[in-house]
This record gives sequence, C-alpha cells and structure tokens, in this order.
Amino acid sequence: MRPAQAIVRVVLIDDHPIFRSGVRGLLAETERIEVVGEANDGRHALELARRTAPDVVVTDITMTGMNGLAVARTLHAAGSAARVVFLTVNEDRAFVDEAFAAGAQGYVLKRSAGTSLLEAIDTVMTGGRYVDAELRTPPPTADLTEAGPPAPSPGGEGGLTGREREVLRLIALGMTMKEISNAMSISAASVDTYKIRGCKKLGLRSRASIVRFALSQGWLDNENRSFSPIGLSHSM
Repeated sequence: MRPAQAIVRVVLIDDHPIFRSGVRGLLAETERIEVVGEANDGRHALELARRTAPDVVVTDITMTGMNGLAVARTLHAAGSAARVVFLTVNEDRAFVDEAFAAGAQGYVLKRSAGTSLLEAIDTVMTGGRYVDAELRTPPPTADLTEAGPPAPSPGGEGGLTGREREVLRLIALGMTMKEISNAMSISAASVDTYKIRGCKKLGLRSRASIVRFALSQGWLDNENRSFSPIGLSHSM
C-alpha cells in the first residue's frame, strides 16, 4: 500500500498553456503533489509518461493531434500504472461513459472548483473512481427516454452534406456556435441552419444525442478531429 504522505507524481496535458499554468499552480499549493511534466498534445504526453512514470495523468479530452481518449486507451493497453483523470469542458454523459470505457479513473469539469481536481486525484490514488459532482445527478427525463443514435443510411450518415457533418462534429467536440462560425468562416445563422438540418436528417434532439452519434460514427477519432474546410464548399 502506498504511504499516506508519499508524493503523487502528475503529468499535465492540455493544449492551452495559460490554463495549464493555472492548474500547475493549483497543484503546487499542496506539498503532496508534484507536476513532473507537461505536454500540449497526446503524442508528446505518451512519451513523457514513458519517461517519467507518473502516478496520475491529468488530461483534457479534445486537443490537437492525439486526443485524451486515445491517450487513456494507449496507456491502458500498455499496462501503465498511471491513473487517468480527465479535466474537460465536455459535460455530456456520452463523453463520461466513453472516458471510463477508455480506461480513465476520474472525470472533472474545468468549471468546477479546484478542490474537485484535488479530490479526484486523492480518490483515484486510493483505487476509486471520481465523477464531477455536477454530473452525478440523473440526466433529464428527455435524455433517459431518448433513443440512441440512429443508424447511418446506406448512403452514409443520413445524407448529411459536408457542412452539416462538420457543424455537428464541432458541436460534439464542445465548440460554441461562435467558435464554429469563426473556424468555418461562415455566419452564426448559417451554423444554426446546418445544425438544424443535420439534426433533422439524423433524428437528433439534443446536444447529448449529437455527441453519442458522433462517437458512434468515429467523428471524434484522432484522424477526424482537426478542422479542415477542404471539400466542404460544394456542400453549401
């Protein structure tokens, strides 16, 4: 059994340096946690984890390059002893389920108090699982009764146009309408139109159902994560 006062070695992964600095400062306030390395993407994080053998990997889910889910899966498959705690803005329960299926032990929302992350680290270090308090309550009735994501049509993904697909994918990744508008260089009204049309074609009725469908179609896999406008102009 690990000594009660042993230092917990943490690797921190996030593609936003300012946010990473804030988390590092939070962890530095307790003498029982040491940040032994930082990375801004999953591939560098895996190399860092191999070199430093951390006790805990604190990582975002959506990042450039290899995402956090892939990091968790890779560490789990390699037999790493590191516990994975996701620190993310993604509040959809589909992401929570996917995170634990990937091998994570903790799930914390970025908007929560810093004590939540510290509690998560303590929990996973004693062999437990931690889910952010905001996500422990039962989902709304609409989500409980909602059918799962529909199967794609023979033509693929319900006949979505390129822009409809991209808007729904970016929504699933947690981007706001304004961020999607800027990323795709289209108006906010157009983003809303593509969202409505895409959801209607697929029978999706909530953001959670968009996330579930995106996960089922592999839209959030590494090779599909980076935004690319190539080939979309013909689908307007």
